[in-house]
Amino acid sequence: MAGIFAITNYTADREILVSYFINSLQMLQHRGKAYWKIIIDNLVSSGIGPFPGDGSIPKIVNDNSNLRYMIGLGYLSKRTPRFRSMNKISVVLDGFFVDIEKLHLHPLVGDAANADSLFKIYSIFKKLLIDQGNAEKACEFLDRHLRGNLTMMYDGKIYSYRDSTGFKPLVSGTDKNNSISIIASENSLRIPFPNMNFEDVRPGQLIKMDVENGQQKILSLPTTRTMIDPFEFIRESHVTATINGKGIYETRKRIGKVQADFLSTHSNIDIDAAYAEPDYPRPMTLGFSAEYRNHIPKFDLGEAIINDRYDDSDRMIDFSENISKNKMITSGKSLKYILKHKISQKNIGLIQGTIQTGITAKETIYYLRKVGVKSVSVIVSYVPSVDGRQVGLYTHNRELIAHKYIGQVPSLEELNTRISKELGANKVFYNSPSILSKGIGISEYNLWFPEWVRFLEYEKK
Repeated sequence: MAGIFAITNYTADREILVSYFINSLQMLQHRGKAYWKIIIDNLVSSGIGPFPGDGSIPKIVNDNSNLRYMIGLGYLSKRTPRFRSMNKISVVLDGFFVDIEKLHLHPLVGDAANADSLFKIYSIFKKLLIDQGNAEKACEFLDRHLRGNLTMMYDGKIYSYRDSTGFKPLVSGTDKNNSISIIASENSLRIPFPNMNFEDVRPGQLIKMDVENGQQKILSLPTTRTMIDPFEFIRESHVTATINGKGIYETRKRIGKVQADFLSTHSNIDIDAAYAEPDYPRPMTLGFSAEYRNHIPKFDLGEAIINDRYDDSDRMIDFSENISKNKMITSGKSLKYILKHKISQKNIGLIQGTIQTGITAKETIYYLRKVGVKSVSVIVSYVPSVDGRQVGLYTHNRELIAHKYIGQVPSLEELNTRISKELGANKVFYNSPSILSKGIGISEYNLWFPEWVRFLEYEKK
């Protein structure tokens, strides 16, 4: 759902606390820019779009003399809050819930029976952990329903839990003086905070932070299976982050390399060059192109489709896509620049990180056709997106272009044919779970895919 972080400051210096909040928020902006929120003690600030850089947040904190605790939470999301209760409880979530249909019957649900899922989970977890003081039962309950991380601020203390599958990354860090503690959704925060020592929170672990006792590991549930979200390797994690000791940038290049090796020998793909679109699949495109040069020495390495600007420096990533779509519809103009001299009369491979609704791909194909390419083959680094949870979106699954084909196609070849017709491409090549797993370098058993997608592979030749 989001990039999340929690910070505890054991000094009385408000400026330090605020600076850590602002830097954390800015560092995690690549995970989603549509909505941001910070909660510092009893102060709440949120907004849609870019995080304010005019000093308004420090001013709010400095003007408030009622702060009791130097702690807080923050998160960024691709969407405004899915749960209504997020406006009244201090909880942040990176992941999703499962098996929640019967929660209203739970003996501890109380007044939350008619509330949304997050408030039910929060209420039961809090009663077990705080009211009954039973951390083990609280974590077992949360582990049964959570895939990802949940961090809660209550009564001047922060509690953060990573589910026992390890589905989403979570790290904890303290500075050399043990004066600042951080829990965050990824370890890329080591860049703005070089004095912080970050380490992975173990799957099944509950961590508590407060200004009196610092950071404490409260409980660790036994783990039977590590299950990682593969989209972290494609898009979610910052390019400088590591997961399980693997550098994300190098992993993304390897994903492209492995996919190129497969497609060059197991398909009828015909391309002269491959270009990233949008910007974030650049590492996959670099790996893809480098591998393809082993088969076609003159295969082009470079750019031909440039967005203005769809990458991690753009704080308006989600709005850029909508503006681009609206401009094309209303004026025939796009935020994309097509370098005509590089691609005219060529067979182009368009590297997409994912295809969700298909809007981005359709628009780019339109402009490529306009400048006279011979053919457009869309190469998707990720597997078919049929469930919004795959890509951190809580959108209606019916909006996803591949969702309508669940159970209707027996192989990726047939799905590729159906989607290519919808997009207006000559060909489409999705990645398969097994090929993606090989590129990441992790067993397919340890990566999460929706059940239908897990068994959707290329036919053996």
